[in-house]
Amino acid sequence: MAARVGVGAFWPSVVMSITVRLPTTLQTSGQDSLTITEPVENIAELVRVLRRQLPGFPAQWDDSMLNFSVNDEVVLHRAEERVLASGDVVEIILALSGGTPVPRSVC
Repeated sequence: MAARVGVGAFWPSVVMSITVRLPTTLQTSGQDSLTITEPVENIAELVRVLRRQLPGFPAQWDDSMLNFSVNDEVVLHRAEERVLASGDVVEIILALSGGTPVPRSVC
């Protein structure tokens, strides 16, 4: 059952719907996106919902490993506070790094 936002006759009931585009490492059965119908206020709440609903969403991932775009706009600062609205499209972008650390030389 979808969560509803709004109460009573004065506020229309609206089904919250946010589309989340998944990186390849989180795709299951060829599904490259999913729809979240739980009410979420911001990206931090969305991540909590994804960790609960998506079996492949590793709990050990630090939030610094995740980048987001909302409606094709990359969120660069304080992403966890970015307010979301019904109809938004959120894309998860994994931060990648690699290589061998360069040893520090002693002076």
